This record gives sequence, C-alpha cells and structure tokens, in this order.
Amino acid sequence: MNKAIIKYLGFVTAWGLATVGSAANVGAWALTADGTGTTEEPGKVTVGNFVGGSGIGAITFGTSGGYASGWTVNPSLDATDYFEVTVAPQAGYGLSISEILYSERRSGTGIREFQVRISTNNFATYAVLATNAVPDNDSERSYSMSNLGITVGEGQTFRLRFYGYLAEGTTGTWRINDNTLKINGAAVSLTGPPTIGFVPGSGVQVHVSNTLQVAVSVLPSGSIVRWWVDPTPAGTTNYAGGIFSYTPAGSDFGDTNRLYMVASNAYGVSTGAMDIVVTEYLLPGSLEITFENAGEVKSSYDLGAVVLSGETWIMDQARIGDTDSDIKYGSRAARFGSLYPAYMTSSNKLLSAGLGTISFWYAKYATSVNGAELVVEVATDTTAGDWMEVGRINANGVTELTKYETTVGINQPMYVRFRNVFVEDIGQVNVDNILIGPYQAPNYSAYELYLRQYNVTPGDSGTAPNEDWDGDGYTNTNEFDELTNPYDEAIHP
Repeated sequence: MNKAIIKYLGFVTAWGLATVGSAANVGAWALTADGTGTTEEPGKVTVGNFVGGSGIGAITFGTSGGYASGWTVNPSLDATDYFEVTVAPQAGYGLSISEILYSERRSGTGIREFQVRISTNNFATYAVLATNAVPDNDSERSYSMSNLGITVGEGQTFRLRFYGYLAEGTTGTWRINDNTLKINGAAVSLTGPPTIGFVPGSGVQVHVSNTLQVAVSVLPSGSIVRWWVDPTPAGTTNYAGGIFSYTPAGSDFGDTNRLYMVASNAYGVSTGAMDIVVTEYLLPGSLEITFENAGEVKSSYDLGAVVLSGETWIMDQARIGDTDSDIKYGSRAARFGSLYPAYMTSSNKLLSAGLGTISFWYAKYATSVNGAELVVEVATDTTAGDWMEVGRINANGVTELTKYETTVGINQPMYVRFRNVFVEDIGQVNVDNILIGPYQAPNYSAYELYLRQYNVTPGDSGTAPNEDWDGDGYTNTNEFDELTNPYDEAIHP
C-alpha cells in the first residue's frame, strides 16, 4: 500500500490541497445524444461539454457512448488527439475532486494505449494520472481513480483529457462508453468553516514497521491547530508540512487508531477524523494486493487484464467486485464467477527472491447459496501447463472473511494462479488482501543439515535425536556424532 500512497502524495504536493470525501457527481456525461454534461451541484459548478482535439475526427454520439476515429498510429501520443471535459467552480466556491470514473472501448483497429492528463491552467502545465495499455480486443474496460486529492480554486477550470495513440489503423475508433464518465467530489463554500481532507481518505491500512503518510488539507484556507491519535500508539507519529506520518510498532498490530485533526479559519473551527488499521508485519520484497489502488477496476467477467500493485493479472470469468454483496475489506475484492471455470493468473513470474508464502482472505459471495473451492497454483512455464497446486480452500458456508495461508517454499520466481474448482451449482467466491511473501532460506541447525544430506526432512517421524530410524541399536544422535548414515542399519558407529 505504501507505493500507492506515495504516488498520491506526489500528486498532492504538485497540486496543493487534498480532497474531502466524495459527495456528488460534480460532472457527468451520458454521451448518448450529444456531449452535454450535467452536475449534482447546480449553482455551484459549471460543466463543459465532451469535445475532441483537432487531431481526431468528429465525435459520434449514440446509445453506446461517444467515439471518434483518426487516432495516431505512432507509439507516442499526439498532443492534438484527445477527448476532453471540463468542470469549474462558480463564484464563491472551490472545487474538491476525489474520484474519476469512466469506461472505454476500442474497435478492432483502434488504439492500443492511452494516457489520462489533467490541468487547471489550460495545459500550460499538467499532471499524468494514468497510462494504460489496451488489450487487442473490443471489450469494455472500466476504470476508477479514487483518493485523487485535487482542488480547483475560484476562477480556475479543471480539464480532463484522454489521449489515445498507437492505433492499428487511422479508421479505427475509440470511445468513452455511455453513462460511465463521472467526476466525483464536492463544491465547497469559500466563506465557511474549514473542511479537513485526507489523502488517502478511506480504507487505510499500514503494516507493522512500515510508514504510512497521509496528506492533510484545509479547504477553504485555514490551519491545523491541534491533532492527536486515539488510542495513543506505541509506534511513532508526526505531523509537519501538511503530512501526517505513522510507523506502528509490533504491539500496535490489530489496533484501529483514529487520527483527529482540528482546523481553524476566520469563519470557525472544525474537526476531521480518519481510521487507520494496523496489520501484520510485511516482509521486504512482498507483493500485497488490496484491490484498492487507483485503476484496480474490472467490472465484467470477460477475459481481461488488470494491473494490481504494479503487476498485470489476467482475469477470466472473474471480476473485481464493489457491491454490498461482495465480502471485502475496503471498497473492492476479487470475485470468482460461478457459470464457468474462473481464473486469476499473473502475467509475469513473481518475486525475484522466489515464493515463500501465499495468504489471502476469502468468503462466499453473499448472495450465493454455495461457495466454491479455490485452488492456488504456481508454475515455471504457463504454456507447458505444468501448474502445481500449493493450496486449496473451500468457501462453502464461509460467510465472513477468513484468512488462509500456505507455504510455497520455492527459491525462484514463479507464475501464480487462483482458480475455482468448477462443478455444477458452484457458488461465487470473494478473495481480498492477497499477500505473496518472498522465499527465505531456512536456518537449519547442524543436526538438521546432517539429516537433509540423506534427503530427509527434519521433523518427520523417526528423525528425532533420540530415535533410531534404521533400528541398528544406535540413536540418530549417536550416528550424528560419528557422521554415519542413520538410514542404513549396516552403517553405524
């Protein structure tokens, strides 16, 4: 999680204040008849139309959204090839943007990559929110960029652009799908008591010994006059320069600490709060998948790729669920379907040090009568089909998230796959907070190393020091002292 938080902080530093929680569609575009935008903050926000750059063809609007052709075939974007929407606060208001939602689709010869950029000065300067590869198919793909931490001052206009490029043909089209493009946030009065914002602002977790950083803002202008954490953690906390930092100690594990901030301005005093959950220690080099980072969205069961914590996974008959029926921590979890075999497979071999353990939390999807079995597998070559099972759970009857952990113990990078065991009347399964830990060489004693040279696992029956595996009248310790073979009765001290 720290990687994602640092990314957000870099953005906040560049743009100023963090955002308050998502409250409304400050801008939304149906794109079914024209490019007109609407807002749930009338009288406070002005919404611009959905338009295209001069480098693409005219936009066509219809029941499936707005699309255009003429995208560059070059491997880098053309500054004139884009879709654009705008929102601006009206007089007396500032604008806080917390989330951007959209869904896109290409034709068979459409773009293969796109970039999302934003600006508040008509692109004299800008920030890149995302760069996304597009699979070679015409499936719909949904995206959610949350906890953005964007504020737009009075007199500024927020511009959001989608640049498409690497088209497979100039006649290929790219569209933003109907009723999916939304900018969420709130219009905030500039003549009222302060509102305190946190980035990240929800579902926050920090591992023991890791450092969580939270950007704190005050809108409209004001200052933090007091802060504290309850209960007081054993670890270290600090607030300076608009950044709150927390490094929990081992004794904080399992706690939920609430951060309180008190802000003041000329119009009054207010208090903001956020909860921080302290989770178990995370080994360096681990891969953690929470499904909570920006862009970690897959709304259909169709075959598709999604980037999770920096690694690309292929999901087939599996999606990332965000409904009330998805049993999860935070706002999202993987959901394995029930009508066909479902998979979630890493596109690359994971962890350069090798795989030590794989753990995750699981439960039966809330509305499913049954819960399927789920198998965890690893492989050195996915094309050869040499998947090796390393773990298995049965979610039938499991209605609350339950932790599972299995030891892999392979000292080389491996592909990882989660799949359901497909049978008739199979149920759906939720999986959340996947943690893949790096391989660690066992710290064997001299006696254990002595046993292992005979291809015996220490701890197996007959391997205790006072036992006599080969029945020759000498204990394993006697054999160890003389370095004779404890598994050959003809060889002894």
